[in-house]
Amino acid sequence: MKQIITLIAATFIFTAVNAGGKPHKAPITISEKATVKISLMAAGKVSISWKALATETTTTVYEIQKRTDKGEFKTVAILMGENFPVYSFRDKLNITSGNIEYRVVATDKNEVISTVSQILVVL
Repeated sequence: MKQIITLIAATFIFTAVNAGGKPHKAPITISEKATVKISLMAAGKVSISWKALATETTTTVYEIQKRTDKGEFKTVAILMGENFPVYSFRDKLNITSGNIEYRVVATDKNEVISTVSQILVVL
């Protein structure tokens, strides 16, 4: 609760200091269509794979996040850009039924440049 109150207070202070009718930064523009592929594997594993960004550099970071049944996204892995054409990650399936959503957030120099997600329905 203390963290939420601190976040709210910081938001009000930031808004009051930076109020001027103009956004602080330009909106994010994604220059390419990103896709993520999720597949079930044996032994309760999930494979997540995605195509590398065309603008990838050695400072590109891919953050893999997941959430279960509309909960909060939690980071499960962070991969550094290494100029591979395709990246992949394997995760353990932690539910027997419901929805799991995986999201890959690509950042470069601490700016989000791409976000893509897909939902896996477990029956």
